[in-house]
Amino acid sequence: MGSNVDSDGFLDILTAFRPKQDEVTRSLALFSAAIAVGRTDVLNEAVALGRRYSVRRDQLYEVVLQSYLFLGFPRMLIAAEVLGEAFPDYHGNSTLQPYGSDESTAWFDNGIKLCRRVYGDSYEPLKAKVESVAPEVFRWMIVEGYGKVLSRPELAVVDRELSIVASLMIENLPKQLFSHMKGALNVGASRQLLQTVVSDIGSVAGEGYSSALAITDKLGRNG
Repeated sequence: MGSNVDSDGFLDILTAFRPKQDEVTRSLALFSAAIAVGRTDVLNEAVALGRRYSVRRDQLYEVVLQSYLFLGFPRMLIAAEVLGEAFPDYHGNSTLQPYGSDESTAWFDNGIKLCRRVYGDSYEPLKAKVESVAPEVFRWMIVEGYGKVLSRPELAVVDRELSIVASLMIENLPKQLFSHMKGALNVGASRQLLQTVVSDIGSVAGEGYSSALAITDKLGRNG
């Protein structure tokens, strides 16, 4: 989490949030930001907000799953526990089994397709840059990130990207924030919806909000 995030102020935003459109997408983004904040009371309020606007458990769950890619396992597990307490009647089944070759191939193929969608013309430069310093990491990005996690069909790709934007605002990681704000547009989010998600979080993200506003201006200038 960024050093100057106002987590108490974010809790107030969640409590007062009353959207009139795009309720599910915006609620998911706020839940993603709450995972980045990492406070149980903030997470509980974000889950309550989602339920108020008929966000399904499986949609919230997908945001939890993808959070480990950007926030790490500790905050992902905290969020998973909070979600489990909010839906006590849900009982998952064990998935502990070896991965099959068909499954791995699908992750690889789907990962390349989705990564190309998100990055557009920047895909090849990204590939060259990452492989020049850490070739294993780019492979992991494709298979683990974009293939195994972000290509799961249970959540729309626009919702995924905007949720990622929200968590990266809280983290204040400008390079990654730029990539995923542009990526949200590349996969079909409108500029208005992207700007709305940024505004929903607003100044409580501290420097992350300033970064998002600067990126919004840059993306606007570049068409």
